Parts: sequence; structure tokens; C-alpha cells
Amino acid sequence: MSGFEHPAPTASLMHSFAEPDRFSSALLGGQFDIMPLHDEPFSATLRVLRVGDMIVQHADTSGHVSRGGIAPGIAVLMLNMQVTDRPALVNGVEVGTTEAVLATGGAEIAGHAPRRLRWAAVALPLPLLEELAEVATPHVRVHGAVSGLTLSPDRATRLVAALSSAGQLAEGLPALFHLPDCAAGLAMALREEVAGSLTAEAAFTPRPRAVGQALRLVRAAEAFMEARVERPVYTEELCAALGVSARRLHDAFRAVLGTSPHAHLKSRRLMLARRALLRQRNGPELVKSVALGHGFWHLGHFARDYRALFGELPSETLAARPAPGTDRDTNARDPSGRLHQRNRQP
Repeated sequence: MSGFEHPAPTASLMHSFAEPDRFSSALLGGQFDIMPLHDEPFSATLRVLRVGDMIVQHADTSGHVSRGGIAPGIAVLMLNMQVTDRPALVNGVEVGTTEAVLATGGAEIAGHAPRRLRWAAVALPLPLLEELAEVATPHVRVHGAVSGLTLSPDRATRLVAALSSAGQLAEGLPALFHLPDCAAGLAMALREEVAGSLTAEAAFTPRPRAVGQALRLVRAAEAFMEARVERPVYTEELCAALGVSARRLHDAFRAVLGTSPHAHLKSRRLMLARRALLRQRNGPELVKSVALGHGFWHLGHFARDYRALFGELPSETLAARPAPGTDRDTNARDPSGRLHQRNRQP
């Protein structure tokens, strides 16, 4: 999904997810790929809210690694909504409770959330960002860039409060969003808070040169591995192809994705195997053929690693796969209690 091409709600819609692919496809503002971590089975909730010409998304997600890109013509401001002793990484930079990330159309995003995380994102048309940037510091880049912002504690608190209040208002009093004056007032207040986050009191954090080099190396390594996803790719082969040492490759993956190249590739292949199992309909040798087709030669190790990542055995995924036209996630429910089919895009 990219941009705002799907109809957006005038009030909050809450969705719950058990499948990372369903969650990533529901996110607005770009295209994203989510891979869970081994600590716990994946789960997430997502609230989508339209406020004027901005889209606010609140999410609560289990630990994960994410890759993706921001859609052309869109700018996204992302921030952490909770205190944690293990901050999330976005493009190799820590994002705590006084930091935010501004990403503009065409920018690539690599994230690592080591544990459960509550976060929010405000997506807005690029012309609106350009308008707001007129009162911002000269460091705002409005095309294909990812910028880190360090906010003052007061500004960070105000921005989090504004986003939280918008969601609570939509959930508790959804009828107010049908009143033009109320909706316009909320949109203007939120726009002012976003603009305030870009002004001179915010410090734009320059990306260290080493982080940029690590991002480029990870992109090259992923391209090489994904072209050979049907078989294991070992560190020696990857290093030889990229012309780097094992230490440099390992450090780059740790800095950007919080994991090793080997672990990242294994998780990626497990995700592809899961997608294959969810697509299949029958066949007594299906689990074995899917495992072998994705480079897992030891079926016992495959089952163990699969359960560690997804909380169930491959055979259980196959047995519980949804019927055509449904999925394993819960339905979406709006604040009034009406059910919406989960396959309806926000």
C-alpha cells in the first residue's frame, strides 16, 4: 500500500493482527515488510484516524524488524509513545521518548524494535510539510530523506499528548468528527503541534557517516541474499561477494537491524515459508517440500526455529490456515461497536 490511495476513516478504526504481513499491508504512507523476533509470537494493534489532510496511526507491536519505504508525495513523522530502556532503532539511530523521525517520499526505512513498543506516526502530504518547513530550521529535507529530531521534553510531551488525545476523542466521542467545526479545530491544533516540532527548538541530528555506510552495506547484502533465498547463504560467501570482512558485515547488520546477517536471513526464509504454507490447500508432503524449497534441509531444526518465531509448528499453520476470503486476524471494530471486515482497507 502506498500514499493515501484508500479511503480513510473520519473517525478511529482499531484493528488487531496476528500475522505480520497483514499488519504491514494495513499501514498507510508507504510499503513495509515486518518480521517478528523470537521473543514472543507476533501481535499488533493499529488505530487509523484521519484528521483533516493528515493521517494519524497509533500502533502497539511486539518486537520486530521492519524494512520499507515512504510513498512519493508523502511525509511521515514517527515517534515513540512509551518509556523503555531499550529504544527502537530507525536507520541505525536510537529513538527514545524525546526523539522523532521525519521521513519524506522515497526514503528507505530500516527499523528494529527489540521489545513491545507503542508508537505513533503522522502522515501528511508533502506540500503541507513544505509549508510547515518555511518556519523550520534549515535542516529539514523534504525529498527522499530520513531526519532525526531531538525535541525538548516539553515539546515531546505536548506532541505525544496531542496524538493520544486525538485517538481518545475519536474512540470516546466519534460523533464529534462529523461536526465540521470540531474536526477543523482538531486538525488545526494537530498541525500546530507538528509545525512546532520542526521549529528552531528542535535539534536535527546529523546521521553519522558510519551509519550511512552500514545502511548501504545492509541493502547490498539483502539484495544478494534475496536473489538466493531458495538456499542458505553463508557469511563467507556474502563477504566475498561484497568485498568486506565478516566483522564489518556483522557490525553493519547489528547497527541497522539489531541482528546478525545469518539470523536475519533465516528469519526472512522462515517468513517466506510461512507465506507458502498459508497459500497452500493440501498435500501430505507439503511441510517437507516447503522447508526444502526455502533452504531448510533439517526438518527438525526447521520446525524448532519456525515455532520459536511464530509460536506454532508448520503443521499447525497448515491445519489452521484460513478459508478463502478470510484471515487469521480479528475483525476491526470502530468505537460504536460495529464490525468491519478485516480485509477492508482503511
